[in-house]
Amino acid sequence: MTDPVLLAVSRAIAETAWTNVPMAEWAARADVPLADLQARFPTKLALLLAWNTAADRMMLTDLSADEREGPIRDRLFALLMRRIDALQPGREALALLPDPRRGAPHLLLAVTPHLLPSMVWTLEAAGLATGGVIDLLRAKALGLAYGLTLRAFVADPSPDLADTMKALDQALKRLQGWPFALPREAPAKGPDPAPAVAESA
Repeated sequence: MTDPVLLAVSRAIAETAWTNVPMAEWAARADVPLADLQARFPTKLALLLAWNTAADRMMLTDLSADEREGPIRDRLFALLMRRIDALQPGREALALLPDPRRGAPHLLLAVTPHLLPSMVWTLEAAGLATGGVIDLLRAKALGLAYGLTLRAFVADPSPDLADTMKALDQALKRLQGWPFALPREAPAKGPDPAPAVAESA
């Protein structure tokens, strides 16, 4: 994450709160001109979505073969942890977001239309997208796993994100048990049969 304005404003949010704080106060604390803040992030939702965009960019940059090959759960785990790594500089601010399950459903409704395309791109990066309607169903399921992981991430006290990785692994395991949530693993290919030896006359 290299966006200095987003970093500065996120630090200001971490010092205050998301709700009941005017954006002008964040601008003052971050030493960002109010006109610059309005031009970049006209709403609080725009600030939140900027973090999602940063996560998209980090996830899709310099993909390795391991993230497009191998077991499906391993591919998705690696890609979603890339997203989490992108959010690290803003974790203190993100931790102050109101819980959509407890009195802030509007937040979930506002973010979901933007999160779904991000999850489709996760499938694309993993080599799992089909280009069809099934991608949207899988993206919704993957979004649930990602949401559970984010809850663990903002509360994770460990520097190595052990709790976050555990939550993500468990969430992906559950998805594998849901119909259509993830593609089925291709059966392991056995060794090629030995060539038949012609019998001597």
